[in-house]
Amino acid sequence: MAFAMVAMSLAAQDAATRPFTVRYIDENRLYQQYVVAQQYVELQNKLQNEFKQAEQKKRKEIETFYNQVQNKYQKNLYKTQKAFEADQKKLEQMQDKAQKEMETMQKSIESQLNTEQMKLANEIDIFLADYAIKNDLDAVLRKEAAMFINPRWDVTDEVAEGLNARYNAAHAPVAKGEPQVEGQAPADGGAAQEVASPEK
Repeated sequence: MAFAMVAMSLAAQDAATRPFTVRYIDENRLYQQYVVAQQYVELQNKLQNEFKQAEQKKRKEIETFYNQVQNKYQKNLYKTQKAFEADQKKLEQMQDKAQKEMETMQKSIESQLNTEQMKLANEIDIFLADYAIKNDLDAVLRKEAAMFINPRWDVTDEVAEGLNARYNAAHAPVAKGEPQVEGQAPADGGAAQEVASPEK
């Protein structure tokens, strides 16, 4: 019992005198280097472009019909007031429908991007926790959250390299006739090959 108490006391004393080890990452630079983050940016740009194209298409359809209505009205081609009002109502319905469809599309895009962003952030957090334990670190900070950190403690490149290595290992091709065992290097020597994320 006395020996255990002495051991605990020494351990506590060692923990109190051991230097507090901290490293940091530049999150912006990490996102530029990490392949999954690059895929996220590509997805973001793709979805935003699709939204703009859909929005432009809807706007063009509405403008075309509006011009047709105006042209018919100016040339007195409407035989009755009821026919003119019917086209006006149709124009309003087209506008309402387009607005609702674009709002739905926008929410879908935001939901998809939020899901992918959370997955990306979670992957990085898990890797950093493991990295800190393996390197006996007390903390890994984000540069953006600090006023100043000495550049000598920057481990961004090392973390990005580790993240990409893990990604490549998980997505490495498996040789035909030689099923890969989980945790085992592929038969081709672990050659890295980047592949796109599966479609959502």
